[in-house]
Amino acid sequence: MSGFDVRLADAHRSRALVFFATLTMALLLVAAILVSRTMSGTSASAAAPEMDEIHPAGTALMAEAAEAAPSLDDMVMAEHAVFANCIDCPVLMATEVTVRSGQTFASVLSDAGASTIDAARAIAALDPVFSARSLRAGQSLNLFFERNPLQQISSDDDSGITLTGLSFRPDSERTLTVARTADGQYRTREAVMTVEREIVRARGEISSSLYAAALNAGATDRIVTDLALVLGHAVDFRTIRYGDTFDIVFERYTNRAGELIRTGNILYMTFEGRGNPLEYFRFEAPNGDIGYYTTDGESAARLLMKMPINGARISSQFGMRFHPIRRTNRPHNGTDFAAPTGTPIYAAGNGTVERADWFGTFGNYIRVRHSNGYQTAYAHLNSIARGVRAGTRVTQGQTIGYVGTTGASTGPHLHYEVHLNGRPMNPMSLELPTGRRLEADELGIFNTERDRIIALRDQALPAAQEEARETLVAERAERRTSAGSGASGRP
Repeated sequence: MSGFDVRLADAHRSRALVFFATLTMALLLVAAILVSRTMSGTSASAAAPEMDEIHPAGTALMAEAAEAAPSLDDMVMAEHAVFANCIDCPVLMATEVTVRSGQTFASVLSDAGASTIDAARAIAALDPVFSARSLRAGQSLNLFFERNPLQQISSDDDSGITLTGLSFRPDSERTLTVARTADGQYRTREAVMTVEREIVRARGEISSSLYAAALNAGATDRIVTDLALVLGHAVDFRTIRYGDTFDIVFERYTNRAGELIRTGNILYMTFEGRGNPLEYFRFEAPNGDIGYYTTDGESAARLLMKMPINGARISSQFGMRFHPIRRTNRPHNGTDFAAPTGTPIYAAGNGTVERADWFGTFGNYIRVRHSNGYQTAYAHLNSIARGVRAGTRVTQGQTIGYVGTTGASTGPHLHYEVHLNGRPMNPMSLELPTGRRLEADELGIFNTERDRIIALRDQALPAAQEEARETLVAERAERRTSAGSGASGRP
């Protein structure tokens, strides 16, 4: 009898099969996990469904092979640690910057960390909708960057930081967004806010000042400024007193929530104080000239404004006075208007700048030549407006400088002079030529526009929100009452 034992051979074969089956399942489990991790890193959007298909099988294999492969959990935990502690993933950064005086668009981006190439490409993409030269001090920009910590720094334009986008609001109605594309270029998107135009009316009686009364009636700073520029031709604001009345009809633009975005043009205005009542209508002539005219077609404008500044008080009259610095009696050839530093100063009329620089005891000084032999001068300015220099053409109401106290001055004020053929004149008592009167062929168009504005005035809602709400409530109640009366009369 041979020494071969059949039962022993069967036992060896069984052990071998169990060993190889266990090893095979362990290898399948490891392969399944590695495949799932590779696919999740390649496409985040496709990771979830792949994991949903692989996960049940992987769980079953882990249960069957737990005894045969006790180190599998350690392998899985190590793999998770690699993905959780990513050291080369890009870092996203966002920052908000405010443009400082003297900065350019390129310098703003460069100072924030953008490379020269990225800044140039972003500005070029923005140029069709917004010129880089239009950027002004005080503008806020939101900038977005991506930093790759493993990128090698080889030059100033390769700092490991990439400008991925920027956004800002150049005005109250637009948002501009510049985003980096996959090919390294930039694309601009312009979002324009939907606004609704309203015609509103602000009217009231003056109890302290025209400015305060107009604001209480629902006007804005801009509307009061425009009002004063028109009335300034005929009204000496020193004479305004308690009980004087005003009426302003103007455009107002709101968003869908009813919030004020901006105001538009004044269409109509009246003022009743000392002297004859004033009433003006906005009119654009066929040649494109825009102005305010009386009901008979006479322009509100005069050759020069009496007061080329708003919100000021007269601190020193024209004529002989005791000079506060020289301590002597001497002629004062202008009128002084006391106002806070930085208050805008307007060109009193259309003309050409003859001088705009430092002028001895006058400090920062501007002189403008007008028609008919008139000249105006503005002294002690804190600064001269950008673009105003000798030879510049200016228009009536244009901001040419800002109140200051430069030169021989004891406080912030505007020293304003008017000269006629070289002789100083009192600006407050000067009888100035009136503006133009509409021609016969223009009067017909003006009369039509005047009647249209009167109709808008009579239908306009109060500019003050409380008054507007009260008016709307009253109108709705009236409509409900009318509807109820109509229903009760039916058979």
